Amino acid sequence: MGKYINETSKGDILGTSFADKIKGLVEDGAEETHATKFEPNLVCVVDNGMFAAAGHAHDEAEYNQFKNHTGGRSTRWFLYPHAEALAK
Repeated sequence: MGKYINETSKGDILGTSFADKIKGLVEDGAEETHATKFEPNLVCVVDNGMFAAAGHAHDEAEYNQFKNHTGGRSTRWFLYPHAEALAK
C-alpha cells in the first residue's frame, strides 16, 4: 500500500479526516463503488482514527492489499478519474 492521493486535480489539499478526504474526492469527480473487483482508477479511503488515507489501488495486487489488510478500519471505495495522475 504505497501510492496515496493528497490533493485534488485543482491542487486543493485533501483534508486529514475520513470525511474530508471523501468530500474532496467526490467534489473532484470521484464516484463511490463497491469495488468487488480491480478496476483502473480505484481509490480506497481508509479511516486511521486521527487521520485518513486515500490510497490508489493501481493494480490488482495493490487492490488486494487494500481489500484484505485494513485491520478492521472503516473503508470506502471510489472510482476517481484523476487517480493515476495524482497518486504519489
